Amino acid sequence: MSASASLNCPNCGAPTSADATRCAYCGSGLTAAPCPSCLGSMWLGAEYCPHCGARAIVPTETSDPALKCPGCNADMPRVQLGAIAMHRCASCDGAWLDPETFVQLCANQEERGAVMATFGADVAATRVSTGPVRYFRCPICQKTMNRSNFGHTSGIVIDTCKGHGAWFEHDELRGVLQFVASGALQHQASFDAAHPDRATVVLGANILGAPATGANANAMRVMLDVMSNDSASSLLHGFFTSLFG
Repeated sequence: MSASASLNCPNCGAPTSADATRCAYCGSGLTAAPCPSCLGSMWLGAEYCPHCGARAIVPTETSDPALKCPGCNADMPRVQLGAIAMHRCASCDGAWLDPETFVQLCANQEERGAVMATFGADVAATRVSTGPVRYFRCPICQKTMNRSNFGHTSGIVIDTCKGHGAWFEHDELRGVLQFVASGALQHQASFDAAHPDRATVVLGANILGAPATGANANAMRVMLDVMSNDSASSLLHGFFTSLFG
């Protein structure tokens, strides 16, 4: 977090240091998150960004039917975070995203910022668990989902249903978005382009749990449409184009 930022506790309004983890006045925990507008650091729960003044996006429940959480079986309402809609479990902090939304989130920096501002951003990402492997059922079709190490190198194992979406346990979605924001996904695509004999499908069979056909192919095209206007992502554009060849 920038040391020049003027930051105040979102709970009591007291001034805080940029590297604080807890407010010295009220004791509230402090977690940094990127502003969805300028990507400057702000405290999770703050109403406005201290850098650009943009209002923080507040999750709102939609009128869509809730799904049963794959992790704890609690009701998982659909919430809207700016342009992104997902099902989120308040009991275990899990999140369910359909394929198109997940790919769109990976491709769009501003939308990633909005979601990370809700989930927090400065805590170490969840890595592969050394405990017993647990398989989850898709909340839509009830079939057992596939487990995938996101991007092959993130160390974050997510659960995917090839027809319906991806399930993220507590902290996994934030960890995945950190991995994407770090450029590691683009690095993996660059490696695959340079080593076609060892290529790994970063998004497609690996992430969505199925070949890039049907609904999943449409999700890939969402990624291509977003990335086609970003010259810095031209290599990734070519990588995803190859999935449809």
